[in-house]
Parts: sequence; structure tokens; C-alpha cells
Amino acid sequence: MTFSTPFKRSFLLVSLLAIFSTLSGLGAPLRLATLAPKDTSFDKTLRKMGQDWKAGTNGKASLIVYAGGSQGSESELIKKMRINRLHAALLTGIGLSEIDESVAIFQKVPLLYRDFGELEHVMEKMAPVLEERILSKGFVVLCWIDSGWVHIFSKKPILTPEDMRESKLFTWAGDPKQTDLLKRMGFRPIAIDSTEIVSSLSTGLIDTVPMPPFYALASQTYSTAPYMLDFNYAPITGAIVITKAIWNRFSPEEQNAMKAAAVEAGKEMTASGRKESDESIRVMVDSWNLKSQEMNDDLISKWQSVSTEAYGYIRDNTVPGEIWDRVTQILTNYRAGTN
Repeated sequence: MTFSTPFKRSFLLVSLLAIFSTLSGLGAPLRLATLAPKDTSFDKTLRKMGQDWKAGTNGKASLIVYAGGSQGSESELIKKMRINRLHAALLTGIGLSEIDESVAIFQKVPLLYRDFGELEHVMEKMAPVLEERILSKGFVVLCWIDSGWVHIFSKKPILTPEDMRESKLFTWAGDPKQTDLLKRMGFRPIAIDSTEIVSSLSTGLIDTVPMPPFYALASQTYSTAPYMLDFNYAPITGAIVITKAIWNRFSPEEQNAMKAAAVEAGKEMTASGRKESDESIRVMVDSWNLKSQEMNDDLISKWQSVSTEAYGYIRDNTVPGEIWDRVTQILTNYRAGTN
């Protein structure tokens, strides 16, 4: 069989376009990673978002989701995005603060927020500021989420800050400022990778860990750390981010479609995350003998006092001073009933 010259030229042109598309990354799937366990509501929502991306960009933005920490810790996810091995990630506030330390205001400050109303108000006011800072580091924030509160799980009963000062407290590896803060507060932090929490509890390297309840249930942390302090230590926050280099490959119309799908996914994850957090505590207490340590006003006051003492060090160390001042003023105004 022979082909005409025009056909050969057309075939060659199509082939060259296909090669160019592949090399430029426009035809290849986007790779998104998260620590959220596989088949959880978060994982399913991200996959649904991927379908919406594909539909909203006429197939240009297909998505592969790597869940359950299969691509490593959040520090590793960020490194992989910077060298284009990953393109996007669902990161917690801890991971986001590695991109820009301003995000530490959401998840690294104990007892700063009293309830979801305060957190939502601050996030709404501060999102544009933080997104601009993160953009300057090469990442685009597509949506913000929260999913309940971090609680303190331990091998032995803990009620007071003094009790926790006697424990071996988990803290995130690669975050020397947080480790230093905990030491200044009188605690004994042990810096390890988040993927090693369960094994470290089993071996006794650590015996106390601040953790989201749904992760404590999924990882069966309750079996080695069967005590939980029942108060809101810090909110669990996060965001879906994509590298600026990849984001800029899409047209404004495609970006709008992808952003809308991500915002919707963020709303779904926030709603399901809050619900699952409460449900996880109930299941661990009712079915797995988790001992929930209830707090009275006197105990909460002791924890608040220790946290407030640390705020002077957190400002300009864990959190940039200008961000700290903005947020504390926003909270003061909100609590006074003014904006």
C-alpha cells in the first residue's frame, strides 16, 4: 500500500503535534498526591474532582491521585512538585507552612481558635494574603479546607500540661522551629516522619501524639495510644495546591473550570472531614475502648495559659509577625462583634 504526499505530510504533522503535546505535558495526566488514606472520603472527592477537571478542559486535565502517603511525607511531596515529578497535592497546614511559614497561623498555634466560626472568619479574611505569598513560592492555591480538630492521643492518661511534659511527644521531622517551640513550652518533642507515627508508638520512641481522630481510627492508633484529651487543640487545615508552571499551561477558561471544581471539592472535604472526625471519636470510644479524657474549665484554663505564654515566641518565629498581628486583630474584632 502506498500513500500520497499530502497524506504523508498530514500524518507527519499529527505525529509531531502528538510528540509536542506529550513533551509539553499537556497530554500527560496530572499527578496529585496526599497523605489522606486510600478510599476515604477525601480520596474519593479528589478523584471526582479529577473527573470534573477532565470534563471542564475537554480531556486536557486528566488526573492521577496517589493517596495514603504512597509518594512520601508532605516534605517529599513538595520537593517532588518542585522538580515536576508531581504536579499537585492536598497538603495539611503543616505541609503548607513548609512552602510559606505564614500558613502556620492555621495549624501550628495551640488553642488560638475557639470554634469553627472563628477559624472560618480568619481563613476568609487571610486567604488572599496567604495565597499571594504561596504564589510567590511557585504554587497556586485552588481551595482551602478544614476537617475538625487535632486531639492529643497518649499511651498513659494525660490531663494537664504537666502530665504531657513527662511524655515523649511527637513532632514533625524537618520542622526545627516547632521542635524548639515545644521545648520552650517545657515539653520533650521527638521529631520523626509522620509516616512513622504508628511504628514509633509501638516501639515506645514516642508515647503522645497530636493527631486528627479520623487518622487515629484509620491507623488504629487507639490500640497503642488509648487515651484522648477531649478538647480542641488546633484545627486541621489544608489546601489543594498546584505548581504555577503547570497551572499556567491552561487557558483562563480552563483554569476557571478547574478552580470551581476544586472549590467544590474543598467544601465536600470540609463537610465530610468534620463529620468523620466526630464519628471517628464515637466509634473509637464505643467499639475500641478509647478513653476520652473530658476537660473542665479549670483544666482548659491551664492549657490556655501554657499556650498563651508561648504566643510571644510564636510571633516572628513560627509565624511571621505581620501575619500574627493581622490574625490576632481579626480575632479580637470578631470576638467583640465587629469586623
